[in-house]
Amino acid sequence: MDISVFPFRFRHIFSFARLKRDIESTASHLVISRNERRETGFHILARLLISRRTMNTLIASDSNGFIGYVSLVFPRFRKLRGNAYLTIAVKDSCRGQGVGTLLMKRAEELARARGARRIELDVIGKNALAVRLYERLGYAIEGRRRQAVRDEDGFDDMLMMAKFI
Repeated sequence: MDISVFPFRFRHIFSFARLKRDIESTASHLVISRNERRETGFHILARLLISRRTMNTLIASDSNGFIGYVSLVFPRFRKLRGNAYLTIAVKDSCRGQGVGTLLMKRAEELARARGARRIELDVIGKNALAVRLYERLGYAIEGRRRQAVRDEDGFDDMLMMAKFI
């Protein structure tokens, strides 16, 4: 699989909105469930315009189009500077094929370039594939919010993970 990773640009807004909708409609391992987000390309555009100084998004693409993304949020408050909060999502059909690893590595490069010393993320405890990926890349579990997420089996824990870069 030939994957390219590039920064989100405003011209990508509608393709990005479709990617998010596709991922969220099939992914049981995310906090958001199918059809919960009523977000159009215009909503995404407005949010990105408002947060353009504090958030960076990278998109992964293959020959068929967009397949995943990673976003880093950099706090604007002085006491939290040096931290970055990461969110990542990859289409179900592309999971386990190196897309997440590539996105995570590029996100770390971006975080270093922006002066971050630490990256944080949250992951649902049952998302074993993601937890293994993060641990393999050097992230450690720093905390657990017990039974914080309702799923089809009842409740699951939310793991807080971080890595110093």
